[in-house]
Amino acid sequence: MDSDLTESALTADQNSLAVVVKLLRPHQWVKNLLVFLAPILGQKIGDSEIALTGVWAFLSLSFVASAVYVLNDRMDLQADRLHPTKCRRPFASGAVSPGLAPVITIAMLAAGFGIAYFLVGDLSYCYALASYFAVTTLYTFWFKRIVMVDALILGGLFTLRIVMGSVATGVVSSVWLLAFSMFIFTSIAFGKRFSELFKYQDVPADDQRLAGLRRRGYEPSDILLVEMIGICTGVMAILVMALYMNAEAAAQLYAYPQALWGVVLAVLYWVCNFWMMAHRGKVAEDAVKYIVLDPSSWISATIVVVCMLIAIWPFSG
Repeated sequence: MDSDLTESALTADQNSLAVVVKLLRPHQWVKNLLVFLAPILGQKIGDSEIALTGVWAFLSLSFVASAVYVLNDRMDLQADRLHPTKCRRPFASGAVSPGLAPVITIAMLAAGFGIAYFLVGDLSYCYALASYFAVTTLYTFWFKRIVMVDALILGGLFTLRIVMGSVATGVVSSVWLLAFSMFIFTSIAFGKRFSELFKYQDVPADDQRLAGLRRRGYEPSDILLVEMIGICTGVMAILVMALYMNAEAAAQLYAYPQALWGVVLAVLYWVCNFWMMAHRGKVAEDAVKYIVLDPSSWISATIVVVCMLIAIWPFSG
């Protein structure tokens, strides 16, 4: 009898922990791997000190990001309960008490800034992390309700992650990288908005389900414009890459920069495929999760890695 009670209590604790972990959205931490991008492209990732600093930066940023996710879910509680998929989030479903939001948020912030201060050990990075928290918090309370600005902020936050990696590791991000990232991630952000609009195309104008969409300033009729902007920003990212091929910076960094044209083609294929799938309604609202699980992303990533290795170590005399 006692063993059954103990096992039941253990299972309940494990389930509770799993729900709290879900609340932190660890699958979204993949976005924070961007802190390694500057050291990788700068060919400095082989330096153990830089790599370790990158790991600490990744963890600190991930904890702070999770704090914002908790805050966001608490603020969007009522809207999420009316949403067809977000209603399954821990707060909206009742799996976790909304009253725990401040405790969890403070704990994650303490962990994130503690790692930044004591392990990354750079005040500039701490300031950058504070800036990230400030912008994401403003997004939660304000920017997400301003049409178009919300997507631009999301795209900018991806670029900020790259800058934070540069600040933490001391490896400078090129203007080319920052320009490319701003355009490509803005395209993805508009892809996320497009996927939300896609679901409401045939919903009557007086349907209560449109309330959350309208709080963000969007109408179902905006879908074509959002798609056009998303495709255009994706193409602009490709243009930045193509121009970089003839830049002096590429010739200085790579032994065989011509191989990078393979990267351009791979990213071009990926952007076209992403928007083709979005147009067919196959891209989920969680665009990052879709990208990570999408086979075309892995195919494109493999081509990118191979081409970059060739560019660094040319297989020629």
